[in-house]
Formats: sequence, structure tokens, C-alpha cells
Amino acid sequence: MQRGIGQKLIGAFLVGGAIALFMQLIMMVVGIALPMKELVTPVSLVVLGFAGMVLVLCGAYDKIAAVGGFGAGVMFCGLVNAVAHVFMGGAMREGGNASGGMKAAGKFAVTMLASFVAVGILLGVLLAHTPGVLTAMDHAKAARLDPGMLVFLYAFIMGGLISVEGQAVLEFAHLPEPAVVLINAALGMALSIFGVSTQLEVLTGGGLAATIVDAGAGSVLGGAMIVLAGTPSRAIVLTLVMVLVLVMGIICGNVLLGRAKAGQQQQRQ
Repeated sequence: MQRGIGQKLIGAFLVGGAIALFMQLIMMVVGIALPMKELVTPVSLVVLGFAGMVLVLCGAYDKIAAVGGFGAGVMFCGLVNAVAHVFMGGAMREGGNASGGMKAAGKFAVTMLASFVAVGILLGVLLAHTPGVLTAMDHAKAARLDPGMLVFLYAFIMGGLISVEGQAVLEFAHLPEPAVVLINAALGMALSIFGVSTQLEVLTGGGLAATIVDAGAGSVLGGAMIVLAGTPSRAIVLTLVMVLVLVMGIICGNVLLGRAKAGQQQQRQ
């Protein structure tokens, strides 16, 4: 039975909020275990991506996406699922050949992941001395105010709202999901340019950090750091996280392709 728009928006809010809550829990554990606080978010994203990889391989992520729509797609773990499906689609178009999957995944990486990271870094370099970016950089350096346990509530709400925003664009603008992902990356860039991205990340924790919105924001700050601090470390870390997401998705795609081939062979026998 086809769900109405209201049901889809509620599903996106609940699933997006739940994934954001899980991300906040990961960040809390990683923050305790990792002395280098600037690496807490990237390491947590890798852990979230690995969790998404496990869910994809056991067939659960598609079920989550069926309920949560863009709430599952806007998260970093959703990128792993997206790469896996792109790989599978490319392989099947070439008769089950894994090289077709690699080509499709490579094209996805260039047109989606690399494109917005490169644009964000370039914007950060060009706008490094603007008031908004300087404010965001200052907030990133300042001592972080701890919202306490309320951060879990804020994470749920922020993750849910971002998911609802994306689901609404899908429903009313009728854009494909990759285009909406790029729109959300651009939203993150705008948040950094206007100087509010780091404040939101402090307040909502995993609610922003788990999403592609924060990746767009981080790419701008990574570019600004090249100019203002003379180091590409933030840009490099973001790029490495994206590469790991791509690798996890390709691994999932290979495993799913192998299962599909095995199923076809059993049917022939």
C-alpha cells in the first residue's frame, strides 16, 4: 500500500532522528576513548559508515529506507547504501560484470562526492576572510559549551528536521535523490559561509554531524583553514572519510553482486 506524503514525512523525521541519536552515542563513546578531540567527528562518521555497511549486507538498510525515505538517504550511512546500489546497477547493466560496477561507482564518486567537496573547499579558500567564515572558524577554535544530555534531544530534532526538509523537496519538487543530496551539501556550505555551522554542530552534536549537510559545511571550513591556518588537515580528513565511505559501498556492492550471481546459478540448476 502506497504511503501518503504525511506518512513519508513522519517516517523521514523518525528515522533521521534515530540515526542522529545513534551518531550522538557514537560520538560520546569515541570522545571518551580518543584524546584528539578534533578527530572525534570524522572517526565517528567512519563508525557510522561501518554500521551502515553491516545493515546493507544483512539487508536491513533497504527496509529502513523504505520507512525513512530521505531520513536514511541524507546520512553518511546512507551514502554507503547509495554507492552499493550504484555499483550493483552498473554491474547488472554489463551482465553482472564487476568492472561495470566499478565504473558506475567511480562516476558517482566524481559527480557526487568529489564535486561538492571540491566546490566547498574552493568556496572556503575564496571566502576565508569574510565575516561569516571567520565567525565559524572562531567558534570552532573556542572552548565548546556542553549542552549536557539535552544534546541527545537536539540531535534527534535536528536529524529529523534535515530529513523532513529533504523528503519535502523530493515530494514537492520531484527532484531525484542525488540532486537533493547535493542541495543539502550546499545548505551546509551556506551555514558555514554565514557563520552558524559550528554553533549548530556544538548544540545538536550528531544531529548535524551525521548528515551530508555537515560535510558541506566542513568542506568550506577545510578550505578556509588552508588560508587562515596554513594547513589542509581538515580538508584531507574530510576527503579520507569520503574515500572510506566509497570503499565501504563498493565492498557492499561486490558482496551483493556475488549473492545475486549465486542466486542466479541456483535457479539455473
